[in-house]
Amino acid sequence: MKIILFLVIPVLIFITTHTASSAAAEEDPGDSYDRVLKRYVSEEGMVDYKALKGDKEFQRYIEYLFATDPDTLPSDKHRLAFWINAYNAFVLKGVLEEYPIESVLDVGWIPHSFFIWKKFKTQEGNITLRKIENKILREGFDEPRIHFAISCASMSCPKLRREAYRAEELDRQLDDQAVYFINNKKKNYLDRKNKTLYLSSVFEWYKEDFVEKGEKIQDYVIQYLNPEDAEFIRNNKADVEYLEYDWGLNDQNDKGKY
Repeated sequence: MKIILFLVIPVLIFITTHTASSAAAEEDPGDSYDRVLKRYVSEEGMVDYKALKGDKEFQRYIEYLFATDPDTLPSDKHRLAFWINAYNAFVLKGVLEEYPIESVLDVGWIPHSFFIWKKFKTQEGNITLRKIENKILREGFDEPRIHFAISCASMSCPKLRREAYRAEELDRQLDDQAVYFINNKKKNYLDRKNKTLYLSSVFEWYKEDFVEKGEKIQDYVIQYLNPEDAEFIRNNKADVEYLEYDWGLNDQNDKGKY
C-alpha cells in the first residue's frame, strides 16, 4: 500500500500542477489586465501608483505585450484593442519607472519627453508612446474615438477605463468613453448664457481626426453630448473655446486632486 501511495502521489501532484499551469497559460490576458485595473484604478480613473508598483500580475501583462505580434491577431478590431491597451499599460509602466512625480511633464529635459523619448519593448522593437498614438493608432485606424480611450496619466486626459479593451466589446466601450469624456463638466461644458462651448484641448490638437474639412467640431461633439445641450447648440450659434490642459498626475495618493 505504501509503495502504491509513493507512486500515485507524485503523479497526482504533477497532474494538478500541470493543469493549473495550463489553465494559467490559456487565460485571456485581458482578464489579468482587468484585475489589475480594478485593483488600482478608481471609477474616476485615478490610479494608486504606490500600490501598483511591484504588482507581479501587471508585470506579466507587460511581458504579454512584448511577446505578442499584433499582426497575428485575427482582425483589425483585435489589433486596435491591443494597441489601446498597450498604450495605456505602457503609460502606467512609464509613470512607475519615474514615480514619485507630480506630472508626466516632469520626465526628461524637454517638454513631452515622456511621450517622445521613453521607449517600451514590443515585437516591433522599442517603441515610444508618440509612435503608438500617431503612427499606429491614428494613421493605422480611422477611429477618432481612440482619443477618449488612451489616457496620458494626467488630470485633463480621458479617464483610464477599469477594464481591458476587447475586440468583441470595442464599439460599446469606445462609445462609453466618448459619452463620459464629452459630458464630464471638468473637461467639456456649455455656457448657455454666453453661448460658448468650452472643449478639451484634445479637440483642438486633433481636430482633423474628428471633422472633415469645412465641418465644425460642434457637429462631432453633439453626437455624444447630453440631449439638452445638444439641442441648444443645434438651435443657437455656440462659439467654441478650448480649455487649458491640466497635466497633473492622476494619482490617488494626491488627495488634493479629488
